[in-house]
Amino acid sequence: IPIFPPRFHINLRAGPGGDILLHLNPRLNEGGVVVRNALLGGSWGPEERELSCCSPFQHGRYFDV
Repeated sequence: IPIFPPRFHINLRAGPGGDILLHLNPRLNEGGVVVRNALLGGSWGPEERELSCCSPFQHGRYFDV
């Protein structure tokens, strides 16, 4: 039986050590919530949690990035 982490994150950066243009943080232990955010100029923006459709991240299911 595979073990899946309850959370992980993917950061898309604008160069090494630079801003994080897109931070994706699927939270499988929170019902599949996908938190999106950005770190610009050293400050985090507001978290976005709402999706217009269903989350592609489901516990025990594979997905492509």
